[in-house]
Amino acid sequence: MPNKEVDTNLTSKPVDTVHEPEKKRAFHSKQEKPAALFSTLPYYSILGLYFLVYILIEKYHQPWTAGFIVFVLLPVCDYVFSEDWLNPNSTQTKKLDDDVLFKIPLYLTVIVDWCFYFWVLNHLCAQPFNLYYCGGVLFITGILLATNIVVAHELFHKHDFLGRFVGGFTLVRTLYTHFFIEHQYGHHRNVATPEDPATSRYGESFYAYLPRAVFGSYASAWEIEKKRLINIEECSTHWHPKNRMIWYTLGYFVYPAIICKYFGFYGMILSLYLAFQAVIFLEGIDYIEHYGLERKEIAPGEYEKVNIKHSWNAPHRITNYILFKLQRHSDHHENGYKPYQTLATYDESPMLPNGYAFCIMMGYFPHFWFKVMDPCLMAYRKGGVPTPEQQAEANKHMLILFTLVSTVFGALSLIGYIRPY
Repeated sequence: MPNKEVDTNLTSKPVDTVHEPEKKRAFHSKQEKPAALFSTLPYYSILGLYFLVYILIEKYHQPWTAGFIVFVLLPVCDYVFSEDWLNPNSTQTKKLDDDVLFKIPLYLTVIVDWCFYFWVLNHLCAQPFNLYYCGGVLFITGILLATNIVVAHELFHKHDFLGRFVGGFTLVRTLYTHFFIEHQYGHHRNVATPEDPATSRYGESFYAYLPRAVFGSYASAWEIEKKRLINIEECSTHWHPKNRMIWYTLGYFVYPAIICKYFGFYGMILSLYLAFQAVIFLEGIDYIEHYGLERKEIAPGEYEKVNIKHSWNAPHRITNYILFKLQRHSDHHENGYKPYQTLATYDESPMLPNGYAFCIMMGYFPHFWFKVMDPCLMAYRKGGVPTPEQQAEANKHMLILFTLVSTVFGALSLIGYIRPY
């Protein structure tokens, strides 16, 4: 969706300058406990999405309508509803940090996602469905499974044993358990440097980024675990029972075998596809979060400390609720152990032109991604924002892409009502 603050009728022309940053938008509330910060209710919206998807599949047999909701209606909601720039002050942060009620939607989402996952496998294995219907169910389930990785990420980033165990264990279904190691001890250390496989480079398409991210992250996790065992655990070799990567890798074979035992070979194939799609969507998130951002090298192989300028943020309210404020990504990288309800947004951080729901989809289309994001990146590097002409050009491309996405998902949804499953 285009930025609603910009006139899309402006004519595009080459511009070498950038506009100064806009006025400050992040603010604190004078209320002691503003509902916008202290209410947990908005974070149950993801559970509402699961329920809606379940009803659309089980009762109406319309899985592609669920896809339409996620990739069309959700960006529209981000466009219509006000942006979220409210930050907690130090006193509010302390109260929010101590509020255990914010953990409930996280654990409930994990439980619901596991139940929904097994229900889908049983549903698709119980009787033959046509490719259109089966593809729709797998597509939306893969999206939800990837979204649950975001929840797992929030849980395992903390110090408590239960959160770390549940967050790590829920990665089993995606066959991406090494993400538990590499993300915390590799990505967070090396983000926005050439050493990080999960940081996309300027001018790099998602499809060039993906192989490096997937295989590089796996190799990085092995290297991290090797150093931990030899340097900290003082093991003589990393081929040791304490090596988590050995168990994680074995799990990549054991888990499909377990699914095969209970759901048959077809069920195992479905589970492998869901893992594949979830990883593609997860890496789509990683791709947009740090695109083209770089930390300064202050000595050979040594870089400046990670700060709020090394991640792209998005203030779009609805997606922030569904993704547990993952879009306040700069604060998360500067303060990795902060719980989601205390994360802040900053005017100094680079801002995506849209919420994650739209930008992830845009990342899959390099032409549109580069047309929209490269001017944003270049302007940010110069300390400003894109000019009105550049913003108008970006809005034009976003509107074209949104129209295409709406048409495709609209057509897929309409087929379901014309031709039953």
